[in-house]
Amino acid sequence: MYTRNTGFSRRKNMRFFRRITMKKQYLVVFILILFLLSSCSNKTGLKSTEEQNKNQADNKKSKITISHEVSEDMTKHTMFQKFKELVEKNSNGKFDVEIFPNAQLGGDDEAVASTQQGNITISAPSAALLGNFSPALQVFDLPFIFKDSKTAHQTLDGDVGSNLLKKLEDKGLVGLGFSENGWRQLTNSKKSITSPDQLNGLKIRTMNSPIHITAWKQLGANVTPMSFTEVFTSLSQGTIDGQENPLQIIYSMKLYEVNKYVTLTGHIYDPEPIIINKKFFDSLSPQNQKIIQDAAKEVITLERTLNQNSESDIRKKLGEKGAVVADLSPEQRQVWVDKVKPIYKQYANTIGSNDIKAVLKAAGNSTLLDYMNQ
Repeated sequence: MYTRNTGFSRRKNMRFFRRITMKKQYLVVFILILFLLSSCSNKTGLKSTEEQNKNQADNKKSKITISHEVSEDMTKHTMFQKFKELVEKNSNGKFDVEIFPNAQLGGDDEAVASTQQGNITISAPSAALLGNFSPALQVFDLPFIFKDSKTAHQTLDGDVGSNLLKKLEDKGLVGLGFSENGWRQLTNSKKSITSPDQLNGLKIRTMNSPIHITAWKQLGANVTPMSFTEVFTSLSQGTIDGQENPLQIIYSMKLYEVNKYVTLTGHIYDPEPIIINKKFFDSLSPQNQKIIQDAAKEVITLERTLNQNSESDIRKKLGEKGAVVADLSPEQRQVWVDKVKPIYKQYANTIGSNDIKAVLKAAGNSTLLDYMNQ
């Protein structure tokens, strides 16, 4: 009797504990379901908050600072004034654009570093200076690539130009397109020059570009690289005898006052990529990115047109100021080309042989392309 009751009691206790265990299991499952639902809700809330914060940031007024080193009467400044107008208007006041001309924030070499660091939002330095950040862009430092402006524009606005600009992105910069400095011409204070042999002994200022330096040494000059902000004073003091820049700069900066002789070498078409700080650009919505990209495209066309229309007028004005302007015949020009041709192979590894060939092919320069393929 006692044994039977004990067995019954044990079975009853076991059933009781099983019921307790199942209830615990149900409770655990219920808690897990609540946790999962809560997690999903939190993720949705986080996503919603992130989107809200991004929208709020995108709607917040943003400051865009633009730096360049030339005077307000030059087409580069006119280009950026139009850019300011377009961006502020098309963004409904989202952007406040401020332009600093005349190297107020430093020369173009300093502006590149400042744009990369985000201290300046936008600048448009010579491609020669950007070559220090992306070696492939040094291709435009090579002399005598393009035969005319139309060919240069078609090359820069096509796939070749786009691919070269993309190489800046891992350096913290986004290329918006190629504005221009124009065709670089030689000036000096000593004599009218039509042959490279006449450069012997002359001290010529160049940008701080390895290829520019090598090219002018190859032509026979004594080379002194320096910032453009120092050029006029150095010419006045006789520290240097000459320099090379587009006619617009020669006239606007009154270099003819200290460099009477101008030679239309047209040795380099000087593109100036408009660059923007990548972190700032990436923080914008696609819509606001497009506003900036479209404005850049429009003002690049404007600047090119202004430059083309003003060049012959500037040449006439230089003559009126007493400058002696010398043209090169096709035969004379070829002497200059032959003199610097070895530089193409010398810098093929630095720039990238394929990039050089791609630009020459797009430019229709079969002579130098054949030389590269030899």
